[in-house]
Amino acid sequence: MRGLQLSVRFRLLGLCLGLFTLFGSTSLLLGYLIERNQAEQQAQQEQYRRFEIIEVVQQAINLFRHNGGELNKARLQKNPELEAQAQAALEQSHRNVDRQLDRLRQFDPASADVSGSALAQVAQYSQQVMDAMVAGKTPDPAILNELQRRLNLVETTLSAASQRERALAERIQLDARTRAAVAIQIAIGMILATAVVGTVLVLLVVRSIIYPLRITTDAIRQVNAGQTEIDLPPISGDEFGQMALALRQFRDGAERLRRLAYQDPLTGLGNRAQLNESIEAGLAAGGGEQLRTALLYLDLDNFRSINDRLGHKAGDAYLCEAATRLRRFLPDGVELCRYGGDKFIAILEDEGDAAATNLRLREVADCVLRGMAEPHRLGNHLLHMSVSIGVAVSPGDGATAEHLISSAEAAGHAAKRSGRNNARFAAGQLSGRLRRETALAGEIQRGLEQREFEVFYQPIVDVALRCVAGAEALVRWRHPERGLLLPGEFIEVAENEGLINALGERCLRIAHAQLRQWREAGLVLRVAVNLSARQLQDGKILNVLRGLRDEDAGAASMIDLELTESVLFDSSDSTRKTLDEIKRCGYRLGMDDFGTGYSSFSYLRRLPIDKIKIDRQFVADMGTSRQAEAIVSAMLALASKLELEIVAEGVETPLQLRLLQAGGCHLQQGYLFSAALPAGEFAAWAASYLEEQALLKV
Repeated sequence: MRGLQLSVRFRLLGLCLGLFTLFGSTSLLLGYLIERNQAEQQAQQEQYRRFEIIEVVQQAINLFRHNGGELNKARLQKNPELEAQAQAALEQSHRNVDRQLDRLRQFDPASADVSGSALAQVAQYSQQVMDAMVAGKTPDPAILNELQRRLNLVETTLSAASQRERALAERIQLDARTRAAVAIQIAIGMILATAVVGTVLVLLVVRSIIYPLRITTDAIRQVNAGQTEIDLPPISGDEFGQMALALRQFRDGAERLRRLAYQDPLTGLGNRAQLNESIEAGLAAGGGEQLRTALLYLDLDNFRSINDRLGHKAGDAYLCEAATRLRRFLPDGVELCRYGGDKFIAILEDEGDAAATNLRLREVADCVLRGMAEPHRLGNHLLHMSVSIGVAVSPGDGATAEHLISSAEAAGHAAKRSGRNNARFAAGQLSGRLRRETALAGEIQRGLEQREFEVFYQPIVDVALRCVAGAEALVRWRHPERGLLLPGEFIEVAENEGLINALGERCLRIAHAQLRQWREAGLVLRVAVNLSARQLQDGKILNVLRGLRDEDAGAASMIDLELTESVLFDSSDSTRKTLDEIKRCGYRLGMDDFGTGYSSFSYLRRLPIDKIKIDRQFVADMGTSRQAEAIVSAMLALASKLELEIVAEGVETPLQLRLLQAGGCHLQQGYLFSAALPAGEFAAWAASYLEEQALLKV
C-alpha cells in the first residue's frame, strides 16, 4: 500500500462503499431468512387452526346426536312440551353442524361431504327407528345396522382427517427445523465473512493512511525536538505528499522559529515559555531537599506612571535598562527571564540547608535592591528606579513551576503592598491569600453582574447654618451569604484585580440617579463620590462622566469627585489633563484624607482642586493633642488662603464639633450626626434633622 497514490478521501470513500455493500448484502439475506421463517410460522398456525376446526366439528356432531336422543326420549314419553324444546335444540345443533362442516370443507371438502351425507342418512334412519318404537313395533335390524354404519363412517372420516392433518403438521415442523438450522448456519457464515472481509478492507485502507501519518508525525516530533537531520516522508500525489512538502518548508524555518519562541524580543531575555521549561528542568533535577530551586519575582515600581508621562518608547528603554541592571546585580549562573510587562523572574539553584539558602537569597535580594536604586537618566529626565521582590523556594513554596511562580508572585504582591522597594519571602499564607483574593475577585464580578452593590449616604452638615449641606456616597456590598459588607472587605481586591473601574462607574451612576430623584422631591444637596487613582489612569472615566453629564447636567454640577493623595502625588501631565477635563464637564474635585500621605502644598496650587477633607485621624485627636489641633488649624488656614472648601470627617463628639467650628470649619461629617444610611433612610433623616434644628432655633 506504500505505492498507493489514491487520495485519502477516495480511499475513505471506497472503504465506506465496500462496507455498505457488505452490510447491505448481509442485511438482504437476513431479511429473506426472516421472511421465510415467518411464512413457516404461518403454515404451522394454519395447521393448528385445522386441528381446531376438526375438533369443533366432532363436538358439534356429538351435540347433534345428543339433542336427537333427547327428542326421541320426549317422543317416547309423549310430552309435547319437552318434544318441542328438544326439536328446537336439535334444529339449532343441526345448523351448527352445517356451519362447522362448511369450515371443514374449505381445506377438506371430501371429508366434509362424506360426513354431511352420512349425518343426513343417520337422521332418516333414526326417524324410522323412532316411528317404529312409538308405534309399539320392533325396529328393523337392517335399519339399525345401517344407522350404526353411518355413525361409524362419520367417526372414521373425521379421525382420518385429523390424522392426515397431524402428519402434515409434523412434516411442516420438521422441514421448518431443518431450514432454520440451515438458515442459522448461512447467517453465521455471512456475518463472519462480512466481518472478515470488512476487517481486512478497513485494515488495508487504515494502514495506507496510518503508515505515512506515522512517518510524518515522527518527523514533526524530531523537528520539534530541534533535530535537523531527520527522515522525512516521501513526496507523493496524495495529501501526505502535500504534508511532506509543507514539513520540509517547516523544517527549514524551524531553527529560526525556535530561537524566537524562547526569547523576549525587547530585552533579549528568556520569555515565559523558556521560564517554565527552566523551572521544570530545575525541579526535575533537584532531587527533593538536596538541590533547591529558588525564584526571585522582580516587579518594577511605578513603571506605569513612566509609560503615561513619557510614552511607550521611553517605557521600553526603561525596561531594557532594568533588564541590564538585573543581569549586572544578579550572581553569575542565574537565569533571568521576562515574565511579562514590567515583571521579571530570576531562577537560582542552591545546595545546603534551608537557613543557608534563605540567607543567600536575602543577600541577593538586597544587592538587587541597592543596585536598582541608582538614578537612571533617560533623555532630560532623571528617573528613580526601584523594584519589589518576592522570593519562593522549592519544595516548601511549590513542587511545580506553576505553584512556585504563584508563591513568588504572592510574595511580590505582599512586598509591593508593604511599601515597595523591598523583598518578601513566600509563605503558605501568602499563596493562600492570593487564592482567596482571586476567589473574592470572582465574587465581586458576580456581585456587579447581579447588582448586589449599593450606595449609602453619610450626611455632611453645615453646623453654622444648621442644615444638611451634602452627603458622601459610600459603597456597600449586600452579599447573599455574608450580609452587608463594608468597603474595607473588598475595595483593595477590586483595585488589585482591575474591577475598581466597573465598581466606581456603578457608584457614579447610582449617585447621579439619586441626586435627580432628590431634586425632584425638593431635596437639594451636593454628593461626594470617591474616585480612585486607577480610574484616572485608565482614562475611560472621562467617557463615563461625559455621558452622565449629557444625561443630566444638573446632577453633574452637584457631584464632588474626591481623590486620594496618591492621585496628586502622580502629578504627570496626563493626570493634570484628565483633571482639567473633569472640571470642564462640570464636576468639582476634592482631596480626600488630606495630610495622611504624600501631600504637598504645591500640588494644591498646580492642580484644579476645589475642596479638601481633613482626615479623621486628626479630628479624633482634637481635644487631646495640641499637635493635632495645630495641624488642623494649619489646614483650615491653608484652605482659607487658597479659597478651598474644607470638610472635616470623623466628627464623633460635641467637643470636636465646637473646636472645628471655632476654627472656621463649618462642614462636618461623622457619627455625631449619623452613620451612612440607605437613600430612603437618608431622606427621612435629613427631614428629621431640619425639623429638630428648627425647634432648637425657636
